[in-house]
Amino acid sequence: MAVNQSMPALRRRIFLIGLPMAGGAGLVVHILTDVSLPLAIGGFALLGAAVFGFVLSRTDAAGRRALRRRAGVGLLAGIVGTLAYDAARYGVVALFDMSFKPFHVFHIFGELFVGPNHPDALIFAVGTLYHLSNGTFFGLAYTLVFKRPSWWTGALWGIGLELCMAFLYPTWLRIQMLNEFLEISALGHVVYGSTLGIVAAAGIRRLAARADSAPAAAPVEAPNPSEVP
Repeated sequence: MAVNQSMPALRRRIFLIGLPMAGGAGLVVHILTDVSLPLAIGGFALLGAAVFGFVLSRTDAAGRRALRRRAGVGLLAGIVGTLAYDAARYGVVALFDMSFKPFHVFHIFGELFVGPNHPDALIFAVGTLYHLSNGTFFGLAYTLVFKRPSWWTGALWGIGLELCMAFLYPTWLRIQMLNEFLEISALGHVVYGSTLGIVAAAGIRRLAARADSAPAAAPVEAPNPSEVP
């Protein structure tokens, strides 16, 4: 598999995930320290971009090409996984007629970016975009870390995100219906991670098949000495 052979070592790939994880890291800092969310994200993004650029500068052309293709797979897998996550949470709430509102946090996210003195539709839209971008870039980070994605490594990735949320959100949001929140959140993250792993694995296999079927470059023949003037 040419795609995997040209991938940088795991140590370098881990350094690359600082940039796509900036949105989530910024939220953690905001919750723990009350620093402005946009400011925290911006700081992590600048640091992550600097590290990202440094690692790429020390990666050969084949490695950069493999990373670029893998990043495309990760972004697609991330958005599909995020949509599956939201669909699972909404489906459980609707099916069991729960009182928990799974999308209320989007409005809170929006207020953290634009403030409360704006139309509700705008605040909700901004919060939704932040949520979707987080899920998408978490998928990118997962695909960079795991050389061979699968449903179970994706599920573990989702469980890791769930543990972070379960630790931070209840106190931050003063959640009253804690049991419902944890049940819905846990299911959503397992669905997110499993979907992420399945889609990423399919994408990586497609990249590998395309690389294996690509025609090899024609060898350059040395000139015949008798033909050299």
